[in-house]
Amino acid sequence: MANAPNIIVFLTDDQGYGDLSCMGCTDFRTPHLDQMAREGVRFTDWYSNSPVCSP
Repeated sequence: MANAPNIIVFLTDDQGYGDLSCMGCTDFRTPHLDQMAREGVRFTDWYSNSPVCSP
């Protein structure tokens, strides 16, 4: 258990795929998330069966 990976899951509302600088967005600056994307793993193909804001 000492070598267990550190995993962070972000759940956001009304954020699109292209809303991060590392994904090409020029309207917003997201330096901390960009650094996490550079130093970690990016999953670029994904599907959601239910958005976070569903009733």
